[in-house]
Amino acid sequence: MREANLYAPVKAYLEAQGYVVKAEIGDCDILARRGDEPALVVELKLTFSLALVMQGVARQALFDHVYLAVPVSGQKGWALRYKDIIRLCRRLGLGLLAVRLG
Repeated sequence: MREANLYAPVKAYLEAQGYVVKAEIGDCDILARRGDEPALVVELKLTFSLALVMQGVARQALFDHVYLAVPVSGQKGWALRYKDIIRLCRRLGLGLLAVRLG
């Protein structure tokens, strides 16, 4: 699996919310706009990690709305960590998109 596999489902989700979605704008994996609202950024990664969180926090210096998108894992570890991941993202002001693939 590659990060690019996350793009189509995230793009479809955002477009269903009324956003115009662009890939790879500057250092951002996804940049989305809806009307006159501020842009939102989504960073795509294959696993939730400290590096992803730090990337999201760095994007917050430029954008008010930053989301982290990772695939939902069928592994037991994901289920055990999910609540902690949500709690961390909320505390940092980051959104989380848990992407189900195929």
